Amino acid sequence: MKKLILSLCLLACMSVLNAQSPTYLDVKVSESLERQPTSMEYYLRVNPELNEEYDLDRDFEAQRKVMRSRIKENETQLKQFLETNKVKFTENRDENYAISKEEMPFTIFKIKVANDAELDKLLIVLRQLTYVEGNIGDKVYPPAQNDEVQLFEKLFNKARSKAEKMASIMNCSLGKVLEVEELDQKDLDYYGMVEEGSYEHVYGIQRGSPLSATTVLSMRFRFEIIKK
Repeated sequence: MKKLILSLCLLACMSVLNAQSPTYLDVKVSESLERQPTSMEYYLRVNPELNEEYDLDRDFEAQRKVMRSRIKENETQLKQFLETNKVKFTENRDENYAISKEEMPFTIFKIKVANDAELDKLLIVLRQLTYVEGNIGDKVYPPAQNDEVQLFEKLFNKARSKAEKMASIMNCSLGKVLEVEELDQKDLDYYGMVEEGSYEHVYGIQRGSPLSATTVLSMRFRFEIIKK
């Protein structure tokens, strides 16, 4: 479910410099919308533990051979485990991108999942193993353009609603939109409340899931104010 959080800052500006300058009301609005991934990959690899630590006084190459043998053995076990549990995967072992020949030849097992629920189920299965480690890889999200349209509609409706209330307090009616401007984070800094990097803290924008991507849109609407 898409999570929508609204932060508002109202600034009433009465302009009476000359007859041609309309009286107006500025409303600054910021909204965020979370996008959940439509698919993602989980990267899995073995992390073998030797029964004894490396001994600097022993033959280094001999110890490397032991490690390579352990890696190969664990990867075979992991492959069999995934197949037994009907977990589909692809293998990626491209040694062409190795920095040096001394690197261990690990295989990356890539597992595709559709959402966080499938990821949770996968992790429950994988936690039975003691010799693997993993992390989230590539994530695919819906197009951001769709979110921007929804956000703009919400921004406009909320801004107009707040502007109408402010106009009513000033015994005025709300006219047409005179100006629209997209704002940067620094443009929302007011009363000295916002510090660099604290946008989410001040405006209460928090991700519901570490897998989500948040689209934020902030705008200033200038509405005409008509005196009754």
